[in-house]
Amino acid sequence: MSRLVRRSALSALLFCGLLASSHCGLAQDAEDWLERASAAQSAGNFADAAKDYAQATILSPDVPELWSNRGVMEYMAGQLDASVASLKKALQLKPGLYAPMVFLGKAYVRLGKPALAIPWLNQAHAIQPRDTEVLIALARANADLGNRRVAIGLYSDTTRIDARNSVAWFGLGVSSLDVITADGRKLATTQPDSLWARALHADELLVQGRPVEATDRYRTAWSLASPSQRATLMQALNWMESNPDLYPLPQNSQDALRKLIADFSAAPANPASPSCEAIEPSSDTGSEVSSGKLMHQAECAYWSGDYPGSSNLAGKLLRRDPTNAEALYWSIKANERIAVAALSRFEEINPQSSKDYVMVGDLYRLQKQMDNALKEYNKALAIDPHDLSALMGSADAYFENGNLDQAAALDQSALDNRPQDVQLNLLMADILAARNQFDLAKPYLDKCLDAPPELQSRVHALLGRAAAEEGKTKEAIHQFELALPGDKDGSVHYQLSRLYQKVGELAKMRQAQAEAKSLMHKRDANAAIAIREATAPEP
Repeated sequence: MSRLVRRSALSALLFCGLLASSHCGLAQDAEDWLERASAAQSAGNFADAAKDYAQATILSPDVPELWSNRGVMEYMAGQLDASVASLKKALQLKPGLYAPMVFLGKAYVRLGKPALAIPWLNQAHAIQPRDTEVLIALARANADLGNRRVAIGLYSDTTRIDARNSVAWFGLGVSSLDVITADGRKLATTQPDSLWARALHADELLVQGRPVEATDRYRTAWSLASPSQRATLMQALNWMESNPDLYPLPQNSQDALRKLIADFSAAPANPASPSCEAIEPSSDTGSEVSSGKLMHQAECAYWSGDYPGSSNLAGKLLRRDPTNAEALYWSIKANERIAVAALSRFEEINPQSSKDYVMVGDLYRLQKQMDNALKEYNKALAIDPHDLSALMGSADAYFENGNLDQAAALDQSALDNRPQDVQLNLLMADILAARNQFDLAKPYLDKCLDAPPELQSRVHALLGRAAAEEGKTKEAIHQFELALPGDKDGSVHYQLSRLYQKVGELAKMRQAQAEAKSLMHKRDANAAIAIREATAPEP
């Protein structure tokens, strides 16, 4: 039980323990219910404590502390709507009461109403600015509203107050990943061909062990860059080579990186590295500061290792110009480092938690960082070799990395315990389809016919491929048509166009081809950013 819960739960007892019952407004019978409520809450029976406090508020309806404790216990028991009503009553009776402000805000966050939560949490924060429960609740509310940078600041404040607060470190990591995703998507949709988008994608290709593609991307970015921009690219390449702990690269990528540095260093009129004087990122960043100076400060903060400062400065630039490609570049790079550091710290604080390892692994997997995800899943499996979530996450990560044998082995281990699980069966069908073993995949697909809506497209696409392999063209067309709503990369439309051509439906063929090209173009744009949203190969 948190400090604030304990403090709030005892408020009525302390209030009336110092005064005679006639002065604190409690009826004698209410005191009996108060004692019962205290015993129930001490035992962790929050629902019973809430009922007992409810009886006390009936007998003594004008005591705000009773309503506050009732609301807190209702919150702890998961009775959120009742909690809101009780906490509002407490504040109506005594507007400055601290605990109901906090828990009213927290209740609104849990109810999915963050806009209603923030005013109450801001009031509580003004009263006790170092209360970590309030800071975390405010961070969550802002994250839910899409105010990701505000959430990062609040989580960071929490970690400075309590360096071992695992919730804050995890929230900081997740919020930073959210910023990467949002900024990466913005860069992909607004300026996918900019040198900054190309440089970010090249960085990721090096990490993935794809140096030929990475080299091509860097050379294209270099050809687009001004002298000062070339200096920045050179600094970034040198930074990656000199900080292998921050940028672990496979050997083939290390060799390619060194060659790029040598080639660019030998280029005519090779630019000097940017000059970074000592700066104070938080002291000179008002609206009167030029965008150029802010950009320079964001870059220099990054090179100095002040990643929060770099992210903050990039954020200021993006408030002025939301699609500024260079500002998005620095925001993404800085938040990558913040996320890695925060999640690493989270793991240090929770070194033996299988659940936590899986949670971090899932985050990495969603960001398409499969190698990092596998490291986390392996930690979980070392604790519990039968952990279903870790097995499933590992199997999916190996499949995404193209390691079909390892993916199949892990997926089968999970299926041994959950043979009817739709996601496990669908993943095995995907693996077998990748091997062109559609006859073996069909029994697994048969168990996926009642899959939830978000998986239906994937099921029908595989059924379409299986039917096409068997020469059942009409059935294949039917299945691919059912799969169209979930086509993200144009592959379903493309396969359908070929089947339409086969049966002579040329108008439908041309329409499907046009849709396929459009989706493929969007996929390529998404592949130009570092957040790894595109996993399919280029057409």
